[in-house]
Formats: sequence, C-alpha cells, structure tokens
Amino acid sequence: MIRKINKDELDIRYANWISMTIDLVKPKNLWVIGGRGTAKTQDILAKRIVDIVYDMPSSTMSFIGDTFVNVITNVIPELVIGLNRQKVYEGIHYVLGKEPPPFFKRSARKIINYKFTMCWNNGVVFLIKSLDRPSMNAGISVVHMVGDETKYDVLEKINKAFPTLRGDSIVYGDSVFFMGKTFLTDMPNPNNKEHDWILNMESQMDIKQIYYIFQTAMIVNTIQWDIYKAKHKSNNEDILKNLEAKLNRWQIRLHKIRKNSTMFVLVSSLVNVDILTFQYILDHYAGMDIEEFKIAILTLPPSLRLGERFYGALKESHFYSDGYNYDYYDNLGVISKGIDNCKGLKYLNTNKSIDAGADFGNMLSLVIGQEQGDTLRVLKDIHTLTPDWIQDLADKFVQYFEPHQKKHLYLYYDRAGNNLAKAKQDYASQLKKAIEVNLSGRRTGWIVTLMSIGQGNIAHGLEFDMMNVIMNETNPNLPKISIDKNECKVLKSSLELAPVIKKIGSNGQTRIVKDKSSEKKSIERLPLESTNMSDAFKYLVMRKKWIHIFKSKRNRAI
Repeated sequence: MIRKINKDELDIRYANWISMTIDLVKPKNLWVIGGRGTAKTQDILAKRIVDIVYDMPSSTMSFIGDTFVNVITNVIPELVIGLNRQKVYEGIHYVLGKEPPPFFKRSARKIINYKFTMCWNNGVVFLIKSLDRPSMNAGISVVHMVGDETKYDVLEKINKAFPTLRGDSIVYGDSVFFMGKTFLTDMPNPNNKEHDWILNMESQMDIKQIYYIFQTAMIVNTIQWDIYKAKHKSNNEDILKNLEAKLNRWQIRLHKIRKNSTMFVLVSSLVNVDILTFQYILDHYAGMDIEEFKIAILTLPPSLRLGERFYGALKESHFYSDGYNYDYYDNLGVISKGIDNCKGLKYLNTNKSIDAGADFGNMLSLVIGQEQGDTLRVLKDIHTLTPDWIQDLADKFVQYFEPHQKKHLYLYYDRAGNNLAKAKQDYASQLKKAIEVNLSGRRTGWIVTLMSIGQGNIAHGLEFDMMNVIMNETNPNLPKISIDKNECKVLKSSLELAPVIKKIGSNGQTRIVKDKSSEKKSIERLPLESTNMSDAFKYLVMRKKWIHIFKSKRNRAI
C-alpha cells in the first residue's frame, strides 16, 4: 500500500525497493548479490547491522572478510558512511578500535584488546576478523556473523569460520537474528578467480516463507501507520488502544514466522536507477562489452570465457596470501592513520634494494618486486588514472615505501619510456626525478637507476614463450615467480584476464599477440579489466639478463 505523506509528517529518507523489502522481511540469514551502484554496504548492510545490534544487546558478533587489511581499509570506512546516513554516529552510538566510554553499556564478553572491535552503546561488540588469519577466530563465540565482498572469500576458509556461531541461546535465542549470517557481494566471476559459492545459498531460501513474512510485515506496517495517525490527528484513546492491541497480535505472528528464515537476493543495478539515473546504465552499456555489462550491471552469472589466456601457465601456486606482517597491524589497531605502508609487508627485506616495472599510458602502472634467492617476489602494485600523472604515481610510491631502509630502486620500463630521452622529457626520466625529488624540491632519499636504456622492443611472441617457461619453471636459471595476491589485486586480474590472439602475417606465418583492446575501455575500468598492469609486470620480469638466459640455447632447459 502506497501513501502520500509530506515532509513535516516523518523523517523522510531514500531507499530503493529491494532495501525496503529487506527492511520488512528482516530474515535470520541474508545473502545479497547486487549490481554496481546498488548501495549494498552503505544502505542495505548499514541498516541491517543497526537492526541486529539493537535486537541482541550486550552480545558478541563478528565482521569477517577475506583479509584483515581489506576489512579495515575498505569495508569499514564504507560502512561508517552508511551509518552516518542512518544518523548513527561514531562516539555516540558506537566506537571503533578503542575502549567504549563510561556511558556505554558493558558487553557480556570480557574484552582484553579493543583495537579490532566495534563497540556499541548497548553493549554489543563486533569482533573484526579475517579469513587470512584463522587463528583470530579460534575460541570465539558469536551470535551473528557479517561479511562484505564475499566474492573474495574462499569457501573452505569461510566454512571453518562458521562454527564460531554458537552464542548463548538462553539469553539471545528469542531474537530472529540469533545464529544468523549476513553476507553481501557483487556478482562473482570465476573467470577472474572469484568465488561464487554464495550462489548456492539460493537453495536455502523457502520462497513461501519469505512471501508470508513480507505480507505479514506489510500488515504490521499498515497498523503502525494507523497508530501514527491516531496519535497525531484523532487523539481517540479507544481507537489507539484497539490498534495497539492489534499491532501486538500481528507482531507476535510476524516474529514467529521470521524465525529460521533465509532470504537470497540477486538484483541488478536497475534497482537503484532513480539515484544512478538511466544515463548511468547507458554509459556502462556503451563502455562495456556485453559479457561485462551482464555481470557488473545486470548481475547475471558469467558465461565461460572463450579462447586462451596469454599467461596460460599462470597458476594459483604463483600467488601467496600470507604476505601481511600482522605484528605491525596489531600494534596499530582499526582506527590508526597512515596504516598503509611497506611495514605491513611480511616478505619485504627493507635493507635490500627493490625493483619495479613501469608502464605508461592513461593508466600509469608500477609493479614492485625484490629478488630473493631463486625467486622474484612481487610485493605490490601501484597505479594512477588520468588526470593523475607521473608525480602522483611517484608520490604514492614514496609514501608507501617511506619506511624502507635501502632506498634504491631499479626501474625497468617500456621502450616508449625512452622516447625524447635526449630532451630529458622521457617518461622514465620524469618518473625517476619525481621519485627522487618531491614537488617542493626536497630530496626523498631515493635513488632510481634506469635499467632499460637502449633496450629494444619486447615482442609479444617472445613474452608469450618466455613467460610460459618461467611460470612452468622448466629453466632453473630463470627466476620463480611469487606474487602477493592481496597487495597485487590489479596485477592478478590483469594477468588472469589477458587474452591471446593469433594473427596471420603478410608472409603467411602465424604470430602470437596479446590482445590489448581492453586498454581502450573507460578510465575507471582500466585497473581490473585491462592489460596495462600486466605490461608493467612484463618489464619487471623480462629484463636483459633473463632474456639473454632464455635465448641462450646452452642454458635453455625446455
């Protein structure tokens, strides 16, 4: 039922229809797959958390993600924005990463370290956890579990976290949300090595139950509106008393059928078109190929990727997920500033020089690594998008690696980076200068050595063959590759999505080519969808000494 109200009657806030439907149903378990721009974190999750928190005061809950760093640097800040929109404010309703003030109710759980908590004024404590640190989940007991960006969560790891849902049924068992799960994500794409187990949660939903809950909730909503009018307009005590008794009966029924309910939502970006505008949808349609549009906007499951990948020998074993130095993060806590720097890298040797591969274009890409024995460890990727330029890329590098002790960078780059070198206007020299001297003219302490001066073009065929040898580890004289999957997400996506095509030359011979058409996409889509970062990786790996080894018949062991 739709009613027209004026702004003086109620506190009016915008919500799309799927968000309002979730507000009405309030299931025990909620699984949401939403298209780009559906306000999953800032609207749906923020309101859901408020509902859960105030339904189970003094309880312990957990907020979990793929990595601890992702949760505290990406997810929590988005959640805070959403809570502010709900007029739920830090310092009044909750505090992050510190002991709650005296006027907050105390939790039933004894908390020793508040650094990784979100404490609410009614005594609820959210423990901030991650799947890359399974020891953090040992021995805890929570009444509800929340997660965002579920497509990054490995099923085997999340299954080990679910048993922490046990809580105290005597105290909290009457809550609809007791022992529940709330997880949200956009459509996972297994072709990008994302995890799509959340799609299986649809089978847990009883559609009839959700329908009955919705219908009952609408009745309750109508009665509440009638009570509002009775209080503010008629002032008839008998009418008000009868309505309140009626409301109580229906709320008991609603509470009963909400128990053990599961709601699975799969919704496209069109649900929020009133805010996004239809032009937003048209712009994405024009800028995406149809497969990407289906996944990102229409929230349709991806089709199987056709054709071969350029980096066909790339395996999951080339990535490591334990690259964070959690002694560093544990000393900082959730609310620390300047948290994102190289002290958090577990495998970086700060007393040794580092290497970087650079690619120049609308997206400036930098892949940073370090030779460690027989392994090239790829530690970090950094990028900027137009209109940000070389100085912005340099500033990001200098800021992130400020704590590094041996400030010597060996820079490898494209032949185009040498263009205009005689006029000292080439991109490589500009990047060198921007890293060594900041905008105010102060030296940063870094020394950059340009390693690709005079180096010729690296043909696609050479890269294809050499990368296959390196990644298959068939030549012991070439380095093994080990990439941080959490700090090199852009690189990981770029390597996994880069397609290979075969072209017939004028001489009739077939050439292997990396399909770089993705680099013509709209600027904001370049990081995770283009081959740009894979080229920076190419220059880091395909340096003169290793190309020479690869080409040497004497050393080749294929």
